[in-house]
Amino acid sequence: MVLTYFVQGEQVTHNIMFSSYDGCSYSKAAMYAIMENEHDDVLIHCKGTTVASNMLIKPKPRPEVTKW
Repeated sequence: MVLTYFVQGEQVTHNIMFSSYDGCSYSKAAMYAIMENEHDDVLIHCKGTTVASNMLIKPKPRPEVTKW
């Protein structure tokens, strides 16, 4: 789900992951109902992928920094 709204004229965008496209579709109305009370312009859409994954994406570890 791509959730976009505006705070003091600045665009804020969040990507929210769901286990399926259908799960996202079913949640759009509820998310919109929550967000529309706080923000004037709220844009929500589901963005699917052709790649299925059951693995959690983890960030790469930061490299060690040596002090001189």
